[in-house]
Amino acid sequence: MVAHFVSSKCAGYFLILVIFILFIANYYRLVILLETIEKLPPDTNYPNHQLLDSDSPIRELRRAALLSADQVQREIIENAVGEDNKNFYQKLRPEAFCPLKIKIGGKGDGGKIVCNPKAIKDDCTLMSLGLNNQVDYEQEIYNITGGNCLLLAADKDPQNMNTLRIFSTLKSHVYVGMIPDNLTIAHIMHSEYKTEVEILKIDIEGGEHTGLEQFLRDFFVCQILIEIHGWPPEHLDMLQKISRYGFRIFNIEPNRLCTRCAEYSFINELCMSQYSVLPLANMIPRNLTVV
Repeated sequence: MVAHFVSSKCAGYFLILVIFILFIANYYRLVILLETIEKLPPDTNYPNHQLLDSDSPIRELRRAALLSADQVQREIIENAVGEDNKNFYQKLRPEAFCPLKIKIGGKGDGGKIVCNPKAIKDDCTLMSLGLNNQVDYEQEIYNITGGNCLLLAADKDPQNMNTLRIFSTLKSHVYVGMIPDNLTIAHIMHSEYKTEVEILKIDIEGGEHTGLEQFLRDFFVCQILIEIHGWPPEHLDMLQKISRYGFRIFNIEPNRLCTRCAEYSFINELCMSQYSVLPLANMIPRNLTVV
């Protein structure tokens, strides 16, 4: 009886060890696949039939992501503490694969990663929150999408004459107010009689923590390009809020000019087909909080 108990106990330990090794193997396989995919030319595109090929690197990427998701979520939770933002960023993984990522607005702080912007719907609404008289992104996103969309912009301060002159050449409206203290995103939408935003850029110096969630409850958005401010617990809290509304991260980029900031690009699951995006796995732990 004792021998049988010891044997069963050893078998249990062995099974746990095997499961742990499989998790680690798939985790690092995902990392290697992501590095391989990132080295592909930026204009590499994958027709839908290629995604189904048995030897497709994208199909293998999805498989590795699904198998490693539990381990990734645990590591995110474990590292969403203290003030080590760099370590926290390293634990994050994309939850969706965009075959055509483009950086719009230059290489500096104002640049944002957009997924396949030419797939945007005609006569759509673009929104840019946070300007600071730096409008390279706004000009480029307006032009690359064909100039067919209405561009709604806002900043806590009035913009200078040069910025206003640029906006006057675009189909755009500019609002002034600090979000959400004296200007809400919903107010902008109601003023324009709009219910959907195709691409939302939001860089409002911490206001995202209180100003974004209510907007996502009431309005439909396809892509969110957001700079999140704060320490790891605040980043995770904001990532969870966005994820709960059906968004998946397709790009993560720490901000070189701000150690407490990182740029995240999200896509709505309901817009993936439009932008030829492949879902990988949910990496952000939606139902867990940092204690």
